[in-house]
Amino acid sequence: MTALTSSSRDDGSGRGYEVFLSFRGPDTRLTIADCLYNDMIRTGIHAFKDNKELRFGKEIESGLLQAINDSRIYILIFSKGYASSKWCLWELARIVELSRDNNEKTILPIFYDVDADDVKLKTMLYRKALRKHKSDSGKDLAKKWKKALREVARIKGRNLKDHGLHELINLTVKEVFSLLWTRRTDMLDHLVGIKDQMDQIMKLLDLGTFDVRYIVIHGMGGIGKTTLTEAVFRQISPQFQGHCCFLKDVRTLDMVNLQKKLLSDICCINLSFIDDGTDMIKTSFRDKKVLIVLDDIDNQDQIMRLASKPEWFGGGSRIIITTRNIEFLVMEGEDDNVPASNNRHFSLYDMPEMNHDDALQLFCERALGCAKPPPNYMDIANKLINALGGLPLALNVVGSTLYGKCRSTWENMLYKLNKVMNEDVKKKLMISYEALESHQQQIFLDIACFFINLEKTTAIKYWDAVFGYPTEIEVKILTRMSLIKIMDYDKLWMHDQLRDLGRHIVHPESGNIRLRGSRLWSHKDSFHVVQRKKVAKQLKVLKLVNCPSLRKTPKLSAFSGLERLIIIGCTKLSMIDKSIGNLQHLEHLEVKDAAIESIPKSIGGLKSLLKLSIRECCYFENLPDSIGQLESLLELHIIPSRIRELPHSIGNLERLKVLCITICNLEKLPHSIGRLKSLLQLDVCSSRIMSLPDCIGYLKRLKKVTLHNTFISELPKTIGMVENLEELNVAACHHLGGEIPSEIGALSLLRILDLSYGHFSRLPTTINKLTNLQEFRLFRCDRIQQLPKLPQSLTVLHFSLKSLTTIPDLSNLTNLVDLDMCGTPVQEPNIEWLVRLHALRKLALVVEDMILPPIGLSFLSQLQELKISCADHRSLTGLPSSLQRLTFADVQSPIDWSLLSNLENLSKLTLRRYRLGKIWFNVFGKLTKLGALTMWECPLLKTLPVLPFFEDIRRLQLMRLPQLTEVQGLKELKLLQHLSIWWCNSIKRLNETPLSNLLNLDGLDFLECELLESVPDVPYAKPSCHLKIKGCPRLRDFKGPYMSYKDG
Repeated sequence: MTALTSSSRDDGSGRGYEVFLSFRGPDTRLTIADCLYNDMIRTGIHAFKDNKELRFGKEIESGLLQAINDSRIYILIFSKGYASSKWCLWELARIVELSRDNNEKTILPIFYDVDADDVKLKTMLYRKALRKHKSDSGKDLAKKWKKALREVARIKGRNLKDHGLHELINLTVKEVFSLLWTRRTDMLDHLVGIKDQMDQIMKLLDLGTFDVRYIVIHGMGGIGKTTLTEAVFRQISPQFQGHCCFLKDVRTLDMVNLQKKLLSDICCINLSFIDDGTDMIKTSFRDKKVLIVLDDIDNQDQIMRLASKPEWFGGGSRIIITTRNIEFLVMEGEDDNVPASNNRHFSLYDMPEMNHDDALQLFCERALGCAKPPPNYMDIANKLINALGGLPLALNVVGSTLYGKCRSTWENMLYKLNKVMNEDVKKKLMISYEALESHQQQIFLDIACFFINLEKTTAIKYWDAVFGYPTEIEVKILTRMSLIKIMDYDKLWMHDQLRDLGRHIVHPESGNIRLRGSRLWSHKDSFHVVQRKKVAKQLKVLKLVNCPSLRKTPKLSAFSGLERLIIIGCTKLSMIDKSIGNLQHLEHLEVKDAAIESIPKSIGGLKSLLKLSIRECCYFENLPDSIGQLESLLELHIIPSRIRELPHSIGNLERLKVLCITICNLEKLPHSIGRLKSLLQLDVCSSRIMSLPDCIGYLKRLKKVTLHNTFISELPKTIGMVENLEELNVAACHHLGGEIPSEIGALSLLRILDLSYGHFSRLPTTINKLTNLQEFRLFRCDRIQQLPKLPQSLTVLHFSLKSLTTIPDLSNLTNLVDLDMCGTPVQEPNIEWLVRLHALRKLALVVEDMILPPIGLSFLSQLQELKISCADHRSLTGLPSSLQRLTFADVQSPIDWSLLSNLENLSKLTLRRYRLGKIWFNVFGKLTKLGALTMWECPLLKTLPVLPFFEDIRRLQLMRLPQLTEVQGLKELKLLQHLSIWWCNSIKRLNETPLSNLLNLDGLDFLECELLESVPDVPYAKPSCHLKIKGCPRLRDFKGPYMSYKDG
């Protein structure tokens, strides 16, 4: 007899029973049934086995039915007394009924102390029992059971007498594991957008190694960390022989209860009387290979008490952690990606954003029950996804809400989402905000309202001044808590849902919250406040954007608490009211893209002003003398302007750290500049300045001087007195001639020196004294005939070969990682020393029409990027396998492609100025990582064969191929994501090359293709494909659900 109990443990991952054991208790419970069940549990198989002899009542019967229905595999243990049990036969009949028409169900018969003939009713053993059931339970039921027995007996099973108990159990467990492994792998297909992420986690787990590893999956709330972890747990748990535990929501639960569950799940024991299980965990798991998931942790103590050290666990153990905040894993002063303890065991995985196509599928599965919307719902679905920022949590919540609703309900939801956040999403994200300290919250709100896509350094300087201490650590904390990211070009980025959260906190729809009205970022709201002259004493930030009718700011005295005033895109604004001088708390004033010619004299009253920025105000030509009264000013930026001179009073700004007056008519700097004792950065690039005053030598704290593209003709000798100077940029100063002063050698802290495009003829020998110099650029300095001895500290060196009489042996520069030598030298260069620069990662060797001597670069094992140009590329005899980007330029003879056969890491190939009429690639089958091909300035090429050589490329750029008419095999590039065709004036149409099977295509870019008449269709499944068209006068019609269209 069997009975439903809670004998199988809940592993926390939410899956139901996988295996159902049907057996007669008195015959097999203490032998095969018990051993088989425990072995399956240790292997991670979720099996059902009863622990009672009798059943009572209907409730148990319905629960048992559920267990049978849920299971996929049924192990029927036929013993001598099996057929005498009505409950065993009832189970059997139900199992056979479920399995008849369901290929997902599998029956595994075991003949314990009977044979198949007994079950086929060829002997009296089971026939006698069925006769008794016929009289007790009726003819129909007995007939049903008889049919079920004969049907199961036809299935090939295992007999105890053929194997022995131990072998029989092992064979059965292996077969069950194999069947379930296939199903668990198939289950992943139903999880949207998770396969690539799982592949990355599996690489980090590296289950084949015997060490103990911690994997930390971090990201903002609702991004899918737990879903990913559950999928990984399901897939790998069978490899840990039942020593698995998934602890959900650790942040919210009692530690002792978590320790009890961990010990219970791993050791199969229940501990009712423990106050702290840390010591027991430490000693109990040492010889066990365990898999533990700590989901949603938020402090170091949770790790310390559950899984503190690798020494606690047996070899091969894996601990997976999910968190929004990696701050407690990072040491003070460490890099963000280096955990605080056991750093060689920790690996961090930053949970990526869900891409648009996966977001569309997830949303549609929740809202429509299918993978993609019908055509009449495509537009509204895309708008909703954009409004939700592609956040999986939001997609699930809102999608489920819209299930079965009509289009008008969808449109109402979109309207609502554009006004207010979904409450369930907001509650989830508020957890992270509430964990911040006060100043961190203020910085978060500033970013949400104003600083998204702005440079981090600019924002940090503002917060440093506001809070009175270095705030970069606070920005790092926000990053580690997954609330912001630092993107390319050091720009601040925040997910749309977090941005909306921040703005909702500042401006809630209802309720009396302290921060209400402290920031205005909407130009409509800002303009409304200004026009009506509302008194808003609590207003701290006012941002006026794109107010075309604003010609003069109103009186600003009413905004007495204002700390930041930002005016952007008010193109007709010509005057700022003098009342601005009354804003005693104003710390930041920014005016951009306005028509102002000056600022009022009253600006001198802004005693708290820290930063003044006037950008893209092309009519601006005058700074008042009162500028010198800004006693707190730290930064002054004016870019561009008509300014010709600066007032002498600027020398009074003793706290000024940054002076940036660029793209202007400024001809000289006042001598008073020598009094700016706090100045760290001086930038006057693209001005008309012809010389630096000698007083520059008094600026002892100056770290960076930028004179790029000015009229300066020489550097003053006093430049050597600027003892803290780290960066000097005098590039593109075409009047810079004569000699560089030898005093430059006194700049012992100088790290970067750029003299590119200078017309000087020699460099001082004192350059060698710059022992901290790391980057030295002499690009297009074509008059230098000889290089002096250079400091060994150099990591970057760019110089011109054009007038050098000899190329010096640079083999002593063993720290070089970037070397660029361009131009045709006076004589054949000797570059044998190149192969001794073992740290080199980037090399450009451009000698144009000269033939290089044979050179092999295989020994440069760190080289990642190579650009080489010479008359005959066959002089190149070897390349290192580390190479990732390769450019061949000025190609005049066929390239020996076998040279590339070992470049297994090559990701991008560029051919520039390829001067042959035909091209034929080969050996590209070995370039498995090649993802991008660029063809640039190939004047004679008419056809380009991309198959079979570039079957896996993702980016194809064709630029300035004037005779190109055909790209062969384009439609077969199934992984292609972006196609650019620029200045290819012989291409007329591409619609003869259908791209409907290019499901990964994200972008089509056509520029200045004068004869282009049509573009190809893209697959309807890719509504996010961007189409950009500029300078194609014949192009009129195009088809396809393109995301955007731009015609220049």
